[in-house]
Amino acid sequence: MNSYKTSSRAFLRRISRPRKSAGDTVESIPEYLEHCAALLTPELLDGLLGALPLMRIQFAGIVAPRFPHLVAQLKLLSDFFEDSADDIFPGVSLAARKETALALRYTAKNTDIISDHVPEIGYADDSLIVRTVLERHRDVFRDYCRFRKIRWSKITLAP
Repeated sequence: MNSYKTSSRAFLRRISRPRKSAGDTVESIPEYLEHCAALLTPELLDGLLGALPLMRIQFAGIVAPRFPHLVAQLKLLSDFFEDSADDIFPGVSLAARKETALALRYTAKNTDIISDHVPEIGYADDSLIVRTVLERHRDVFRDYCRFRKIRWSKITLAP
């Protein structure tokens, strides 16, 4: 692994750890996901379903060589969100659906923690959010990959 990938992963691990200095605010990426996902209403989830076709086009145009799995991960999350909403893939927890929706919305929005236009690291925060959702609901997404006949290792950074 080259030194840039090593330092990128170290950076992502560092910023996703809880911070004592955070006080009463959200302390980690998983907490951020839980907090923000809890705020998503059924109406917002329905709205996301309607916006998904345009989001898919936006995601397909992402060029992020430092995050080579991001586009495939976003496609998986988009398909999962739609299939779970349509009961094609039933039995998905509300938490998994909401966190998936949050990751999709976060990546689609124009302003986020690190601007997508920053060379080399513009999609670092988007990738971190997406990977955290995939990891938090690993079993569900692995089952979904089996259901759709997708190799999990093609989607994640796992060997």
